[in-house]
Amino acid sequence: MEFRLETSGNTRRLVVAEKGLTALPDDFGDQFGPVATHLDLSFNAITRVNNLDKFAQLVSLVLDNNQLGNINDFPSMPSLQTLSVNNNNIDDLDLFLDSFVDKFPNLTFLSMIKNPACPLLSDDDTAYTNYRLRVLFRMKRLQHLDMSPVTASERQQAERKGALLRVAKPDPQQKIVAEPALDPEYKPLPETLSTPSEDSPAHFGVCSYIYYGKQSEGNRFILNEHL
Repeated sequence: MEFRLETSGNTRRLVVAEKGLTALPDDFGDQFGPVATHLDLSFNAITRVNNLDKFAQLVSLVLDNNQLGNINDFPSMPSLQTLSVNNNNIDDLDLFLDSFVDKFPNLTFLSMIKNPACPLLSDDDTAYTNYRLRVLFRMKRLQHLDMSPVTASERQQAERKGALLRVAKPDPQQKIVAEPALDPEYKPLPETLSTPSEDSPAHFGVCSYIYYGKQSEGNRFILNEHL
C-alpha cells in the first residue's frame, strides 16, 4: 500500500485517505513518524487510534469520516495543535476527551462536527452551548471549536459552569429490576356492590345523625353555656 508525503516549506503532509484502513500498520510510525508534521487519515474505517507514538513532530491530525469510538490510544503529543474528528461514532464527550486531554497540552483547534456527542446540527441551541462550555472547561488552550472561534465570554462561562455540565449516562452493565406484574385475576375492589344479607359479616348503608350541640365529643371542652 502506497502513501504519499507532500512537502511544502517546513510542512510535510502525509495523506493516507480512502485506503480502507481499520487500524494503522505496525511499521507506519517507523517509516513516517520522524518526518511528518501533518497526518490525514480521513475516509477510512479506523475504529481506534493506535501506533502514533513515533509521530513526535505532528502538528495536525485529521481523522474525519472514520468509525472512531470514545476510547483511543493517543500518545503524548506536545506539538499537536489541530485535531479533527468530524463524522465519527463518538457519543460520550468526557470519555473521548479523557483519551487525550492531558496528552495534547498545546491543542488550539478541535472539530467534532457530526458526532453524536456534538449537538451542533440539532435544534437544541442550549445543548450545543453546554457542549462548548464543557469542552472549553476541560481544554483551556482551545482557540477554535468546531465551526467558530472561542470567545472571551465563553471562557468566562466555562469557568463558572463547565464543571457542572458533565452528562450523566446510564451504566450499560447495570441491570434494571422490573416491578412484578399484577395478577390479572386480582381485583382490589368489586366492580358492583353486592346485596347485604343476614349472613354477611358487614353491611354498607347510610344512616342519619342529629347533632345536639354540646353533647358532641369535641364540644365537651367548650365552656360557653349558649352552645
